[in-house]
Amino acid sequence: MKQFSRLSITLLALTIVVPAFGDDQQKAEKQLHKITAMATDGTGRRVVSRTVADILGVKRSELVVERRTMNLNYGDLFVAHALVKSGAKMEDIATQLKGKKGMGEIANAQTADWKQIAGDAKKLNSKVEDNLYKHFVSDKADLARDQADQYDPTFDGVSADNDVSKEELADAENTYQMWRDRAAKNKGEGLDTVTEKAARNARGDPIGKAPNNDSKTTGPN
Repeated sequence: MKQFSRLSITLLALTIVVPAFGDDQQKAEKQLHKITAMATDGTGRRVVSRTVADILGVKRSELVVERRTMNLNYGDLFVAHALVKSGAKMEDIATQLKGKKGMGEIANAQTADWKQIAGDAKKLNSKVEDNLYKHFVSDKADLARDQADQYDPTFDGVSADNDVSKEELADAENTYQMWRDRAAKNKGEGLDTVTEKAARNARGDPIGKAPNNDSKTTGPN
């Protein structure tokens, strides 16, 4: 009787924990998809790249190489670094990706803390929006940072950047437009020529080609 009661308690606990775990993963994926969607054009990718690099404490050139070598969008790249922080090796992750495993599958095999990833990704998205607004107020600092980092947003693109839905792209477009409009209003004048051109032409133009095989030798140093 006692064994039956213990079994019942265990099964009850599992019915509570498993849905909660799944909910944490769904929340994380929602935030990760926002990161990916915001990086589907040159201007958004520039801001996302800088923000991710600063938060992870990794050089942008290293992120570009990782993305192009493993064909990772910025959402999955953020998860990969979370796994590395927890003890995984990037080389092992790359091997599993080549074996056609998805990042979610790899993360679950590593018992990833989806709740922590969701919280960190949410903070990242908030910082991306803050940096996007600052970019539209004045892009001089970003252009100087790009030069210092030897960063080229047109080179920093992989086919996995397309792994977002139309709805997610539309949400990113609305966020992009909102901060662009607020920046223009607060400046009390139109955007500078470079930013205006980027805002007019760059949205909705995700990279459609697979990464080059020589990405390690042709990318930024």
